[in-house]
Parts: sequence; C-alpha cells; structure tokens
Amino acid sequence: MKLRRVARGLLAALAGLTAFGAAAAVAGVTPAASADAASTVVYQAGTGGYSCFRIPAIVKANNGDLLAFAEGRKNSCADAGDIDLVMKRLPKGSSTWGPLQIVIQGFGDTKGNPTPVVVPPSADEPDGRVVLLSVMQCISPHASCGRTPRVSISKDNGTTWTAPQVLTTQLGFAAPPGWLATGPSHASVLTRGAHKGRLVAGMSYQINGSAADTGSIIYSDDRGSTWHRGATDASTNNSTLNPQEISLTELPDGKIYASARNNAGTMCSTVERAYAISSDGGQTFSQKFTVEPGLAKTPDVQGSTLALSATDTGGAYTRLIFAGPSVCDHRHALRIRSSFDDGGSWQGDTDGFLVWSQDAAYSDLVSLGTGSAGVLFEGGPQGNSSAAIRWAKFTDEDLGAPACGTGYGIIDQGSLGTAGTVYVSYNAATGKNCVSTMKNSGAGTPSQTTAYLQVEGGTKQTDSGSFSWFAGPVTASAAGKCVTWGGSIGTAKFDAPLGHCG
Repeated sequence: MKLRRVARGLLAALAGLTAFGAAAAVAGVTPAASADAASTVVYQAGTGGYSCFRIPAIVKANNGDLLAFAEGRKNSCADAGDIDLVMKRLPKGSSTWGPLQIVIQGFGDTKGNPTPVVVPPSADEPDGRVVLLSVMQCISPHASCGRTPRVSISKDNGTTWTAPQVLTTQLGFAAPPGWLATGPSHASVLTRGAHKGRLVAGMSYQINGSAADTGSIIYSDDRGSTWHRGATDASTNNSTLNPQEISLTELPDGKIYASARNNAGTMCSTVERAYAISSDGGQTFSQKFTVEPGLAKTPDVQGSTLALSATDTGGAYTRLIFAGPSVCDHRHALRIRSSFDDGGSWQGDTDGFLVWSQDAAYSDLVSLGTGSAGVLFEGGPQGNSSAAIRWAKFTDEDLGAPACGTGYGIIDQGSLGTAGTVYVSYNAATGKNCVSTMKNSGAGTPSQTTAYLQVEGGTKQTDSGSFSWFAGPVTASAAGKCVTWGGSIGTAKFDAPLGHCG
C-alpha cells in the first residue's frame, strides 16, 4: 500500500530478519484480492424496454430500504436521448430487488444524473425525506434548453415523488448552462459543526461549450426544498484541470472532501482525479481543486467516496473509501481503495478490495451500518461495462487491516486508551505479519507515534515519527517463528509478550 503521510518517520529496519524472510518496505504493495466479490444484477441491459441502464446512485432510506437509481436509456446507450430516471427498491431484510419504478419520465428528453440524499425524520415528517437532484436536457426536435438542474422530494421513503422543481435561478444562473451535471452519486447531510443538518451535493457546469468546467458545491438549509450555489472553482486551463462528476464526503473535522473526475487527463497521464476541500459547510473552497496523486492510476471516469468509519463517531480509526476502476488505460477492475488520513494518501492502484475484475465504470457507495457498506456499479464483460448495474456488499474486514491493506486480517490488538490502538495482522497468502498503530482521540494532529514488530531471534523493526494518523505498516515474514509487537502514542505504550507463533 503506497501511503504518503503528513510526517515521515524513521524506519529502523536493521539486519537480522533475513533468516525469517525479508521485511517488506513501509510503502510495499499488498497483494490484490484474487476473486470478484459476490454481486447481483439490479439492472440488466436490454430489459424492460430499455437499451441499457447507466449512472447508478444509491441511498438507504429512513425505513432501512435501499433505493437504487439509474438512467434508463431507451433507444441506445448514448448519453443524450430518450432517458427515464428510474429506481428499484431492496426492502429491509430482503435479498430481492423490487420492480422498476419510473421516478421521472423522459418523454423523449434526457432526465438523468441522479443525486439522492436521505434527510432524517423530523416532528412534522416522521418518515423524513428522500431528496433527488437531477438534470433535464432537451433533445431534438425540441428547442435547446441547455442542462436544467431540478429537485424532486419523497416523504414516504421513495414510494411517491413530487414533480421536479427547476433550480436554475435558485442556483444563480440566468439560463440553464450549456453543460451541467449534479453528482452523479449520493449527496450528503452534514452532521458536524455550525452547518449540521445542511444538505450538500457536488455539481459541475460550463456556461458555454468552449469554457472549462467549474467545479462547485450546492447546498440546502431547508431539507432540500431550496438550493444555493456555494463553493466554486473555475479552471483557468482546461488542458490541465477540468473537475467534473463531484462526490462529496464529510470528514471527522467537519470539512468537506470533494473528489472529482479530472476531465483534462489522458490515459495513464496520472492526473485523472482531483480533489478540493471546503471548511465552511460548502460555501467556499478553502483548498481549490488540485490533482490527487494518490489515485493517479484511475482512468478518466466518475468515482464515488464514503466515510466508512470515523473516530469521533465510535470508530477505532478513520477510514475513507473510494470506488472506481483501477486500470489506467481503460475502465476495468473496480476496486474499493482506503485512506486512513482523510484523503491525504490512498492505497495504490493494485491494492484495495477487488469488487469486479472485468470492465467497470460508474459507481456509488452506501453505508449499511457500522463497518459495513455496499457499492452499486456498472459492470460487464470485456468491452461492455454497461451490460448491467450490479450490487455488492462488503465489510471493514473485507477491506483489510488498517494501514496494512487487503489480505491482512487482524489477529490481535493492544489498547492505548483513548489515544488509539495497536493492531497486529496476518496475511495467509504471504505468511507475513503486519503491525500498525492507529490514532484515535488525537487523529489529525502530529504527535510521536510508533509501531514495531520483532520476529523471534531477529531484530526489532520500528516505524517511528511525529505522525498525524498512524505509524506503520511494519511487516515481516515469520514462518515457523513467534513474533512480539507493540507501539505507542505519546506516553501511552503497549508491548505484547512473545506470541502469535506461525
């Protein structure tokens, strides 16, 4: 797992481990999963009167049902045409998706870019709301109407919907832009800080066809009834940075991480992803869009993000995840990749949890509860990623031990009190152990943090430094040997006795 951290530590890799297998480098690549995750088809191309289905988005309604949205493209799989915005439901506790429901009918035009968000119940809305942002585009022979942003609302967990309301003037446009895209992927409700309860969604637009894309955040402070354009970043050079298809995630410190497709990239140019940060609830960008080097090998395609765990909500450590294809020269091999430092670094392109080894494209992520999530994604055989929209579930354990990566499972842990936890993990495929020290109460603030691993008869291997998020991973082969391990954060220290013999 290739990681770049806030502060670089001292890796004390001394001689003495060669008899038991050479130690892996701290930035060493972890083995990829060898088989696809179990998945089921939600939308199948060529069924229900539709040529294909694209642009998945998914949310968990307040009653526990999963709502899977998509564009139902009638006459072809082209982006513009007669397109309905459709939905299927997976009832709570069921494994069978319900029938297709047309949420917004195309009537010959394009109705798409689903961007849903679930609003919690209130005193006068016991079922809460599902708010659905979308876009309408007129198709010939009608007069051009640009790309019109709209919103629909359901107060019965997606059973019925209001007619779409046009948001053009609310968002500050005199007329619908020539290009505009909400999401696509789920929007978010902020849960921290001064803007708790605010709805935020990603949006990109072009006022005219020759301009670069402007990446933006739109927000609502009245449960999705009205919307405002907040943070904007207009690229000055669309040959180097062109943010589109923006996925938003709230970080534990209340900031918003905006992950974008960089449409200025070329295949394998290592600039296909970009990110920005908002520190004021989406009203402005405190850090404007810049290339995300940690996701450099992603192809030119939409991606989705989700905060799977956070220390301020009971998680033992912070894990932000990204879903997207992982082969740079085409849309292939969808993986879930993790960041343990709020997007500061990411697993490499061959790491992460393999969801689909064949062609894959757009996706969306949804939390299913503590340490569990699912991904709705476009996947098919070679050359046809739009053959189906599929659904797969995974757990924190499937994604691998913290900082160690896919293939490593936690076998023991030592508490450092509120400061954090030291984990020792094992990879059965490689026979290696791994130790990482994950910060909790002080996550995000640099402090002295260590992790160490010693194979019986060998020399202690240590990663130590002023780290903001974690120390490690420290790995070593220990076939037929016992290991001792431990770590520290500040004055809190844990030293395990010799054990875990292989």
